[in-house]
Amino acid sequence: MEECRMRDPSRASGPGLLARLSRHLVGDSTLADTLDRVCQEAVDGVSPAVHAGISMTVDGRLGTYVFSHPDVIDIDYAQYEDGVGPCVDVFRSGKMVAVESTTAVGPHPRFRAAAARAGIHSVLALPLIAKHTTVGALSLFAAADRAFDERATASGKAFADQAAFVLANSKAYWEARATRDQLVVAMASRAEIEQAKGIIMHTMGVGADAAFETLRSQSQHENVKLHDLASDIVERAGRKPAPGAAGGKTGRTDAEDK
Repeated sequence: MEECRMRDPSRASGPGLLARLSRHLVGDSTLADTLDRVCQEAVDGVSPAVHAGISMTVDGRLGTYVFSHPDVIDIDYAQYEDGVGPCVDVFRSGKMVAVESTTAVGPHPRFRAAAARAGIHSVLALPLIAKHTTVGALSLFAAADRAFDERATASGKAFADQAAFVLANSKAYWEARATRDQLVVAMASRAEIEQAKGIIMHTMGVGADAAFETLRSQSQHENVKLHDLASDIVERAGRKPAPGAAGGKTGRTDAEDK
């Protein structure tokens, strides 16, 4: 994924930032593109963040799957290995976690050490909550100690609220689209199976049930998926010469030939 852009001081956080996210149409982008967009806006709009990362579950595994800089992965690695850390805690509790100074003694020493080595001295981790469910965690990283003051924290919270809405809608859209695409494929497969049945019925002089049983038996015998076999029969039937044509075969089907 592309790295997030560095913050433009002319682009203030607040209503303008939220409006930009609201206008982001999920239908025009993939889920990954949408996550990148959220990450970019976080760095651009929430001062004094220099990096950002989004933690979420993929196939049941919590991880940082979107990030503004490779250092974010190195910083977050320890907390997933230990099972504790700002992102992990936020995802589990749904409550904000702030690390005011990564060089100070405190919880999650491995995470603090990794952040400090990368030049990150304060972290703000915010829950992404949609419909009372935590769908992810947004982590903002700053180069200075105690960088996220009351104003920056309020801006981050407002951003996280809107980002959660965008993420939830985008995820729902792509899940629905995947379901629709699966249905389209299933309907196309069903149509080819019906065509293959019709070919077998016509050439073998059998009924619909017998034609389907012939198709099913051949599928099992040849260890070929039913819709693949049906597609092959339909394709071959389309290439056959018309009955009575020179060199043409008559009276037999692909199912019989096989």
